Amino acid sequence: MYKTHLCLAFFLVSMGLQHANAVEIDNAALNAAQECLKNQNCDAAKTTEGQAAEQKALAAVGGNAPNYQELHTLAAELMPILLQQSGGDPAHLQNILKNAQQNPENFLNSLPAQTQTKIKSIAATVEKNQQSGQKP
Repeated sequence: MYKTHLCLAFFLVSMGLQHANAVEIDNAALNAAQECLKNQNCDAAKTTEGQAAEQKALAAVGGNAPNYQELHTLAAELMPILLQQSGGDPAHLQNILKNAQQNPENFLNSLPAQTQTKIKSIAATVEKNQQSGQKP
């Protein structure tokens, strides 16, 4: 189950990176992109692709608003990790995202232990809520 949430987080990260809209993302752009993700107000979310990603993310969490917010927060937290892994190279970053979508297990293992735990926790919460039919 966490694989789905991880993949959706990548879509959200991509929207945040589009918001930053910079070849080399500086701290100000990174902070702005993280904030737009946390606040769910990225300009990229207004595009057709962005709206589709948001709908997939919302569906993946069963329409549960707190879980949806957690997914956005996770995406914001993944951004600096991905930027560090890519060395700030946009092409390398895109390659990381592509590979992560194809093999989320390997990518998950490349993340810090705390982030892995958070992803698994979010996935467990979503699964529990879906089993109970909870959609607050």
